[in-house]
Amino acid sequence: MAVSAVPHTAISAPGDALAPAMPAEADLRLVADLIPHIVWVASAHGAIEYVNRRATDYNGEAPGECTDAGWDWQAWIHPADLPGVRGSWADAITGSTAVELDCRLRRADGEFRWHRLHGVPVRDDAGRVVRWVGTCTDIEDQKALEEQLWRAQRDTAASLTLLEALQSAAPVGFGFADRDLRFVRVNETLVEINSRSMADHLGQPMAGIVPAAVWPSVEAACRQVLDTGVAVPRLDASLASATGQIHSWLASYYPVRVAGDIVGVGFVVVDVTEHRQAQEFRSVVMDNMAEGLYTTDERGRVTSMNRAAVRILGWPEEELLGRPMHDTVHFRRADGSPYPAAECPLGRVRADGEVVQVSDEVYVRQDGSLVGVSYSAAPLHVGDAVAGVVVVFRDISELRQRQQQEIEARHDQKLESLGRLSAGLAHEINTPIQFVGDNTRFLAEAYQQMLELLLVYRDILGPAGGQLSWQERKDRAAEAEDKADIEYLAAEVPVAVEQSLEGTERVASLVRAMKAFSYKDSKDHAYADINEAIRTTATVARNEVKYVADLALELGEVPEILCHVGDLNQVFLNLLVNAADALQDRGERGQIRVTTRMEDASVVITFGDNGSGIPADIQKTIFEPFFTTKGVGKGTGQGLALARAVCEKHGGTIEVWSEPGQGTEFTLRLPVAGKRATPS
Repeated sequence: MAVSAVPHTAISAPGDALAPAMPAEADLRLVADLIPHIVWVASAHGAIEYVNRRATDYNGEAPGECTDAGWDWQAWIHPADLPGVRGSWADAITGSTAVELDCRLRRADGEFRWHRLHGVPVRDDAGRVVRWVGTCTDIEDQKALEEQLWRAQRDTAASLTLLEALQSAAPVGFGFADRDLRFVRVNETLVEINSRSMADHLGQPMAGIVPAAVWPSVEAACRQVLDTGVAVPRLDASLASATGQIHSWLASYYPVRVAGDIVGVGFVVVDVTEHRQAQEFRSVVMDNMAEGLYTTDERGRVTSMNRAAVRILGWPEEELLGRPMHDTVHFRRADGSPYPAAECPLGRVRADGEVVQVSDEVYVRQDGSLVGVSYSAAPLHVGDAVAGVVVVFRDISELRQRQQQEIEARHDQKLESLGRLSAGLAHEINTPIQFVGDNTRFLAEAYQQMLELLLVYRDILGPAGGQLSWQERKDRAAEAEDKADIEYLAAEVPVAVEQSLEGTERVASLVRAMKAFSYKDSKDHAYADINEAIRTTATVARNEVKYVADLALELGEVPEILCHVGDLNQVFLNLLVNAADALQDRGERGQIRVTTRMEDASVVITFGDNGSGIPADIQKTIFEPFFTTKGVGKGTGQGLALARAVCEKHGGTIEVWSEPGQGTEFTLRLPVAGKRATPS
């Protein structure tokens, strides 16, 4: 703190017995030299008359130089501060008022340090200013502390803002409870999950908020964390809503430590309802399919199989998992001769990433007997790499015996679509779920780090932290910030949140589309939204189209039509897949365009592409059964035959226009009122 001169008072006469003895000038100079501040005396007009030893020690000048008439005290002031000092000093002299200001003074080594300049006027008995007395106090350390405090407050505000943004934007519920299991902090997502207000949470016991059906398991997990200091991850909970819908959550519980002591429990709650529904849907599809389905890894070893595969092959799933499929089941031809692994079509799928359909081969059951099969195999992509193969197969022994080629051919068409659909479904669901899981784990760790940092800030800035020096506070804050790595979290957390939201929405939309596409409606015709059926099919076929073409849906306003929407979904899927196949060898990304419009009493639907086109001499035969222009193993020739049969069953037509090198367009006309009455 600055030391100021004592204001002038009257001095008693020498003869006054009560007058104290005046100290000698040498004594006064000694006192001034011992004061730990720069002391100066100036004339009434501002000329320096005296500085103490601390001043000369500081600026490195001889004592006499500082009081010379030609000495320029302004050279002592930092250039940036000089205008303000000049103005304040001029105002003080003019108004005869005290002056106090902060400025930087040059030290003997050339370094400028902050000082607080304080000067007061000394007056005579008549009140006239006879001189000025003042001090300059070094406040460099105080300024540094003020700067550190300002930065700490700014960083704390930024950290709190980041934490609040993380809590608000994260698609998962975050919370923290004290050792008495009372809510201390929750985010909006957790508030929505619990269907209560924020005010209902803060300071309230968890037991009053968490549903009674799951509270025992939640309490046990929290007590375990508090007692052992060990996290309890991935605790499942499922509840039925008021409407009867089942909601599923995945919760993880973590110890929150401050200075090594566990002060409460942090928890992360993720709504996995859509994910569980997707898993259940996949399980229902696999386990209730009449066809066998199995998957292999990149080396051809079995990784999963459905019930139908177990029944057809006679192998228990646990005994076949991990075995090479070719060496165990697919090593023999129909005539009993060996089937070399180098000739196995599944090897081409793994090596080249192509889809393969095989209409007539055999598998060897566990008891050694042979079963005739027809199968479709598609690559399972993870990124650009083929991580495995999805195979859908069926037992064609009875079909061989009955020789019902038409039924068999139509089933092959179903297998072709189902095989490609299964690979696309697995890829489209597994990829976003994987990075949603990874990001959720990262967000849980980030939340824990930010919460621990927040608690440190609260500790050092709160009442209890008042006993700490600023240096101790700074050291603890810096240590906590280094541990939390704020800059990394600020860059990565928003990205993880955005990716998780995108992945969750992608899985949800795919599940909705698959439910609509795979819905087994009755055999009777019913009115259906044809535009919605096309959108659903486009979503399901996305994995087949996205690598080769841009898909444009230009769907007009059309009424619902009387139809069997499941059959039409199959037709739309065949036409989309055919268009994608026609663009694969184009050498550049193509275009697929689907439109709907009303024409008279019919809905007109077109599927067009800018692929290689169909030669004119075969355009009349493309709707014939078993006719295909695709390579061996890539098509059964039933897609367009099925499309024509379905259109005719609905009283409609299908036509083709194609120009080699320009593209192809299929036009479907379906009457709104369903199949036309047959004239009598």
